Amino acid sequence: MERKRTSLAKRLLLSLLLVCLVIPVARADFGPKEALYIRVVNGPDEPLYIDLLAQGDPAISGPETEGSVPDYLKQLRSLEGDGWVLAVSTGLMNTPPIFGDVTPREDGTWYFGYFGLPRTFRLAAATAGEAKSAAEPLTRNRFYTNLVYDWGANTLTYATPTPLFWAAQFAATLIPTLLIEGAMLLLFGYREKRSWLVFLAVNVVTQIGLHLACNLLMGSSVMNMSFYWMFYLFLLIPEIVIWCVEAVAYALLLRERDFTRRRAVGYAFAANIASYALTFLPLNLLYEPFTRL
Repeated sequence: MERKRTSLAKRLLLSLLLVCLVIPVARADFGPKEALYIRVVNGPDEPLYIDLLAQGDPAISGPETEGSVPDYLKQLRSLEGDGWVLAVSTGLMNTPPIFGDVTPREDGTWYFGYFGLPRTFRLAAATAGEAKSAAEPLTRNRFYTNLVYDWGANTLTYATPTPLFWAAQFAATLIPTLLIEGAMLLLFGYREKRSWLVFLAVNVVTQIGLHLACNLLMGSSVMNMSFYWMFYLFLLIPEIVIWCVEAVAYALLLRERDFTRRRAVGYAFAANIASYALTFLPLNLLYEPFTRL
């Protein structure tokens, strides 16, 4: 029976390694780009134009006569000053490009993105006869940022409260990991309640560490790093650390009868390979909803 289990584990491990080789998702201009989406509530009856005020020097542009500048652009530019420059309408010198428009897309939201998207900005909004800017700057802490702008109250808030946002991201990676690595725990013969409590505690701790590492050290969240092969490979760095931590934890804490520390370390390796390879699909399915949080 033991030999059959070992043979099955070897076949499963080989299959998972093959999965890692056929997973690549290649596309031009590799990797995700930061994006900002803005939805307006209590908007004016006339057309509204939105830009981002960022700190920097204005880009050099050609001369414009007063009559050639639309009224809404005059209103937007009236908000510039004290080092704050319109990122789209005026542009910033010596900064990467930013994509977006001061007019809304077909779905009624405003989009700004790409490498030049400022991390700290003030929202500027204007009609042909009135202009408003948020008094307090906002510093983004999300890769895909969804904001709600209340024109009437002149307030800018996150579409999803920060605690709920991070809790949802944590659950999105923890639950698939528990399912996959739990199946591997059964495959390796662990059955006792204590083993499952150790398994649960270790995975909660390592998943918290994974999210902290990605958000604090790498500047991106796990959910936003899991959909392109460059970033998927980049996750190998914290994944190796997690394997080392889990290998030590399981070797010390998994104590079922007749089970060796070598088996516990082998389980840690096989379980992490499995979750690393197989969580790609569920995270991909969750990708679009998470860009809207």
